[in-house]
Amino acid sequence: MGGTMSASFESVNDVLSATLSRLHELHHENRLPKGRLHRISIKTRWNAITSDKNECGLAINRTGVDTFYGTHGKKAIRTLRTLIGKPLFDCAEWGILSTDSLERSIGIACLSALSQKFLSCSGVRKRGYISQCWKTNEDFVKDFPPVSRIIHPEEIVAVVGNGCQIIPLHNKCRKLQVISLAPGETFESVVIDKESVGIPAAIEYYAPNDSEKILGAADIVFLNTATLVDNSFEKYINEAKNARLIGMYGLGTSLIPDAFFERGIGMFSSFRIIDSTSFATAMKNEYDMECSMKIAQKEYLMMRQDIAFRVPDHSIHPGCG
Repeated sequence: MGGTMSASFESVNDVLSATLSRLHELHHENRLPKGRLHRISIKTRWNAITSDKNECGLAINRTGVDTFYGTHGKKAIRTLRTLIGKPLFDCAEWGILSTDSLERSIGIACLSALSQKFLSCSGVRKRGYISQCWKTNEDFVKDFPPVSRIIHPEEIVAVVGNGCQIIPLHNKCRKLQVISLAPGETFESVVIDKESVGIPAAIEYYAPNDSEKILGAADIVFLNTATLVDNSFEKYINEAKNARLIGMYGLGTSLIPDAFFERGIGMFSSFRIIDSTSFATAMKNEYDMECSMKIAQKEYLMMRQDIAFRVPDHSIHPGCG
């Protein structure tokens, strides 16, 4: 892997390559040193990486840890070990150009690590976008989830991918539709008390082959970052051409939004990694990264200026710079 972008990379006109190009520009403009890949952690749902300069990144794992058993697993481990000590930019380029979903995920995790310096509210605003951030355990965030601030009660909302982070929105819109290979029971909660038994009635579940019909009729579409790993992103944003807003959500959306906003995405909802020590500890010791991300990191919502954004006055966080 070379130190500069190859001709083949420059010929790939997609949102990930554009994001990497923008990160090159931001690092050059700010005269920042470029880190090297230090450690990779493969988990059931997430792939995580750290650099020798304490940069941390995360991407969804579409293959699971089963990838590392048997002959194929030994080959995958050998391949990933060759990345250790390489510049993060080179590892990111290598990964996002790959057709292998594991390698592509590692590339996106490297993009995530390279993005963290540029996800502060002040930095995002300087680049012309709206940005707010919160600690997840604050009461007003629990009572009024950030994503709900751009949904109108009469709208139809469609979610592509693992919808667990979006499910609480079912009582804030007219209809919530989830497109996923996982069965509906994966996301639902049945609430029982003395007065009633509550089963979410406003949530509908569909298989991926129904996506064109569902996304074409939705007012708001949220895409999970699994669409970046399995390369279905372009398909879904084209199918959502009639939506008022297309947003990206999930832990894996810890990326600079610039190139996505230029492609028509209007909103990013994710986390900024502000505690690299907790992240590195979770890489080694946690079964999943979600607990660490939600407790030790900072939740953010970034939007284009032209998107209607409803924020209660008390939600402006004094520490979101």
